Amino acid sequence: MKTKIQIFSALLLLLTISLTSCNSSGNGFSLSGNLEGLTDGTIYLTYSSGSLKTDTVLVKEGKFEYSNPNLTEPLAYSLRIEGKERSYLRFYADNAKMTLTAHADSLSKAVISGGKTQELDYELAERTRALQDKHQVNQLRGELYGRNGAKPTPEREAEINALLDKFTQEYEQLKLDFVKENPKEFYSAVTIKQMSSGKGAEEIEKYLSMLDKSLESTSIVTDLRKKLDEMKKTEVSLDKFIPDAHNLVYRVDDTYKGKQHTEIVYLATLTDNSVCALQSSGNVIIIDQSGKAVKTVNTGLKSKPSAIATDETDNIYVFGAITQPKTIESRGRTSQILDYVGVECFVFSPKGKKLREVKLEGVVTATGARVSNNHILVADTRGRHIVIYDAQTGEKKSSIENLRTCCGILDFSIRNNNEILVANLGAFRVDSFDYNGKALFSFGQRGTSLDEFHGCCNPVSVGFLSNGGIVSVEKDPTRIKVYSAEGAKKIEGIDELVKGCSHIPVIVDKNDNIYLASKNEGLIKCSPVKQ
Repeated sequence: MKTKIQIFSALLLLLTISLTSCNSSGNGFSLSGNLEGLTDGTIYLTYSSGSLKTDTVLVKEGKFEYSNPNLTEPLAYSLRIEGKERSYLRFYADNAKMTLTAHADSLSKAVISGGKTQELDYELAERTRALQDKHQVNQLRGELYGRNGAKPTPEREAEINALLDKFTQEYEQLKLDFVKENPKEFYSAVTIKQMSSGKGAEEIEKYLSMLDKSLESTSIVTDLRKKLDEMKKTEVSLDKFIPDAHNLVYRVDDTYKGKQHTEIVYLATLTDNSVCALQSSGNVIIIDQSGKAVKTVNTGLKSKPSAIATDETDNIYVFGAITQPKTIESRGRTSQILDYVGVECFVFSPKGKKLREVKLEGVVTATGARVSNNHILVADTRGRHIVIYDAQTGEKKSSIENLRTCCGILDFSIRNNNEILVANLGAFRVDSFDYNGKALFSFGQRGTSLDEFHGCCNPVSVGFLSNGGIVSVEKDPTRIKVYSAEGAKKIEGIDELVKGCSHIPVIVDKNDNIYLASKNEGLIKCSPVKQ
């Protein structure tokens, strides 16, 4: 019996030594912190491991200790100090003993050591700063957005955008070179994930091939492989997405008198090719093909005007987002905001008589709308979906979910009365769905070439032409492109319509004229050029 106890004790001792040895060699994450400017207090360490989790750690005399022995791979953390929520720090945790030194009032300047993943993050950030300095990126952006009070000329603006595009291209190559230097490191998988945002399936597959096979089982690569498989089911080339439209050319109609119509938030057309324009006041203006306002409808909308649509009998559907005051607490401050809580929809006759109200459940914003085949379709940027209703009863029929919204923008169009084209701006693509929400086709990716979509998120709007061609609208800088089977052509002669993250509504009439709305620049008409 004594021998069995001795053997058990010896095994227990060996197991303890083994565990201690593993921990000291990096099995498990530990963080020793030294926070100047903070005697005692509390910090919050937030990370995602299947779900979002937050650990609370006490700080004593400026020091704290934290550990997470369950890391299976490097993990991104966010650190905040109680009472100083305006400041936070992001870093990568490894299965290693790491240290943090910082001042409580300037967490962004913290020094973290002991982890390979974080060291590579620092290295890439330093290379990025050097490239930004080389291209004078901060100065160029300051000039572009008039931070010094002077607005650049259109010629200088085009020059600045070209210089920033060159920086973007070199930055992409810098990251690719970094991955090539470190193919086995987890941080390279992080970099590939970032680069894959907004890219097409072919590009993502090329990126993944740069990583060492040892990273295949990581959560990042596994998720990217799943995304890739889904994308391959719907992604097509332009000649397949637009098989019948060829070499489309458009020009701005300089005779059109639409610049007088400002504060327009959304557009629709009537069967006689007149334009219905919803203004921020809630009024609807009917504008003829010359640009003259021929009728104004006072809708009595009490919500925030957001979208307008028409049906085949020229009834006009006006949408507004209903808001109510809400108290929020953020970063230690309490403030009042207007929160979106629902959407109202009023229907008017072609003569402007109010016919009825349609109750729409399940949406709290209406950033885009269409009426087609006895359906009302509403884009809800807050819910990241497009909901499809019965036009008479308002009953929800189906929806398109998990769209990549950005900047509070989500818009779409209808092609051939049975296909929904979505300007999926956060994904940098145009996606096609049927009325049941099933994905059909998609095209486009993030980039600086004419066939690609640029900026922080684009396109913001999309339209269709009777011959199957597609119109896409990009913001900041404004690019209006017409896609045929041969690719994209930019419509020249259109000034910058918006600055920053703002929507540019588009509508196409039965003669394939394209109308664009800008709150400040009014209404612009582009007409096809016969060839």
